[in-house]
Amino acid sequence: MKPNATVEEKFDGWYVKPIKLLKDGLPEGDGGVLALSAALFLCERYYRVLTNTHNKFDPKSNKKFKNEAAKDLGLKEKDFEAFWRVYRNVTQHQGIPIDTEYDGKKYKWQTREDFEAIPSFHTIDKDTCEIRLNPWKFAELIIDKYNKDKATLTKFFDHAFAAVA
Repeated sequence: MKPNATVEEKFDGWYVKPIKLLKDGLPEGDGGVLALSAALFLCERYYRVLTNTHNKFDPKSNKKFKNEAAKDLGLKEKDFEAFWRVYRNVTQHQGIPIDTEYDGKKYKWQTREDFEAIPSFHTIDKDTCEIRLNPWKFAELIIDKYNKDKATLTKFFDHAFAAVA
């Protein structure tokens, strides 16, 4: 990457191309957890910028960005929170989603290529729900949000990208 690369070029080089290489350059399915992990932190950064909570990590700010994400993704706030706990919190701390209890319910996870970009919720029984997600489509969805919203990309990433020499 050239030292005076634009924000778009840096975003492409740091995130878009590596995620594409994971998808296209490995055997089918390999790399999905890494792509998902990157997409989850990019998702959080995106909605934190939209809600101007990118430098605030208190309960009120957390609720604000999660509400915006839920609204934008067409999810109920409670469903987004369950998704966030199962996928984002556990993936970022444990390296892979883990079945989790939240609000008196058990949430399981499953990723497959034939699932959608937006998490879907499937009742297993009265106490258990499975959250289904296609990690590749989710990564593409979040990358597209940045690519269509240059102001958000610039606002958050311009100061974060190091100069590459």
